[in-house]
Amino acid sequence: MDLKTLQGLNPHYSIKSIDDESFQTFGKRIDEDVNDVIAYVSTNVHPPKLGTCYQPSVLAIEQFSSIQKISQKVYGYMDVMAGVVSGHNDVLNGVEYHQGSETIIAATDYILVVGHIWDMKGNTYDSQMCEIFYVPKGTIVECYSTTLHYTPICVSDEGFLTICLLLKGTGDVLKQREGILKKKNKWFIAHLENQEKIKSGDFPGLMGNLIRIKYK
Repeated sequence: MDLKTLQGLNPHYSIKSIDDESFQTFGKRIDEDVNDVIAYVSTNVHPPKLGTCYQPSVLAIEQFSSIQKISQKVYGYMDVMAGVVSGHNDVLNGVEYHQGSETIIAATDYILVVGHIWDMKGNTYDSQMCEIFYVPKGTIVECYSTTLHYTPICVSDEGFLTICLLLKGTGDVLKQREGILKKKNKWFIAHLENQEKIKSGDFPGLMGNLIRIKYK
C-alpha cells in the first residue's frame, strides 16, 4: 500500500514519508544493496497469522555480505546480531530503547512509530508526542539510541517482515529486572491498555491514546 492511500485511511494521524526531514532527529537512511537478504527472508520466513515473532539472531542472515557491510558501516566493527521481526500488528502498545542504534531493513512496506527519549518524564511517555513514518520495502533505517520505538505496524493482510540489527547481547535475560530495564540493553514501558505486558511485570508508562493504523 502506498503512503497516500494510508494517509487517506488515517486522516486523524500525520503519516509522513521516511524521507521527510522531520525524521532526521530519530535516525537516517543507510545505503546498501540488500536485495539478496530480502529475497532470502521473503522465501524462508513466513509471518505468523496472529501476533508477532522476533528471532534476535539468525546465522544465515548474519552471513550475508550485505548484512556484514551494514554492521561495519553502522556499528564500526562492534559485535552485532541480525534477526527477523515479523507478524501482524496494527497498534503501538509500548515503547523501548537501547544503547546503540537499531538498524531495520524493510522486507515489506511497514509503519514505524517513534519518539524521543528526552521527552520521557521519568519512566513515562505521552503517545501524543510520537511521530509516524511510512517505510517502503527495501529501505534501511538506522534508529538512534535516543529513539523510542517498538514493533512495526503492517500495511497489508500479508503482515510485516523486517530484518533487525542490534548490538550482540541486546535482549538477553537479566537475573533481575531493574526498573524499566527488562532485559539486557532493553528498556521498555507498556501502554496502560496493554494488560498482558503489565501483568507480566512491565511498567505501564506509555500514556495517552493507543496509536492504531488502518490499512483497509
